[in-house]
Amino acid sequence: MRFHALQTNPVWMDVIANRAAIELHVARTNTAPGDFILLPEMCETAWTSDSALCARAFESVGWNSIDWFANLATRTACWIQAGFASRTDGDKLANAVAIFAPSGECKAIYRKNFLFPSERESYLPGDRLTLLDVGGVTICPLICYDLRFPELWRLAARAGAEVFTVSSSWPAVRQEHWRALLVARAIENQAAVVASNRIGNDPTLQYSGGSVAIDHLGNRTHECGSELESASLTFERDDFDAWRAKFGALRDTRAALLGSIATERH
Repeated sequence: MRFHALQTNPVWMDVIANRAAIELHVARTNTAPGDFILLPEMCETAWTSDSALCARAFESVGWNSIDWFANLATRTACWIQAGFASRTDGDKLANAVAIFAPSGECKAIYRKNFLFPSERESYLPGDRLTLLDVGGVTICPLICYDLRFPELWRLAARAGAEVFTVSSSWPAVRQEHWRALLVARAIENQAAVVASNRIGNDPTLQYSGGSVAIDHLGNRTHECGSELESASLTFERDDFDAWRAKFGALRDTRAALLGSIATERH
């Protein structure tokens, strides 16, 4: 299984322009049928803590993110994880990612559990983990600020996560935290991590990219700079299983110290 973390430079609140850029970036990435393409947080609009601003951007084109990404998955014959602003039954949006099969079917939607402080008035937080089989590999999608909370990751690993797929809009001012925490999460959980981050600027922040592929030993096997590029990882089942069997740190976890969270399996 091959994973590709694409980093994009979204145009502020311009859904049409960003979809065109995503299509071009995907076309230029060396993918094969059945590969997994990972896109950043809120990749159609750029991240904002103002959900009303995000809603206006979507109202101008119609709320059709699911249909659009489903079509892209079908045309590429790839799995796709895309960050987007999801409508809910209430008056708030959710900061979410959707995962699409190569058939175009939306297999799962994960809502960001740990909202950044400025998001909490505008977005509905998640309350569960999502685990999904993508062709013999169990992934756990997470979003940006979730990275800072190792207890969430450990619960996912104990539930069966093998590859963490992280969609982000992580600002340049904390770029070293991004690099260090992603490696730590891979080492702690004896799991691969594939993380997609944006580049460029929005009205208040600058972004340095650094999308990265990290293997189950914590090695950065492919790391991007601050250009339009992608980081790729080939998941090696035999090596992964051998490491977990040989080194028992994950098995030695004391479950009583962790708490619990609902987990959806797809």
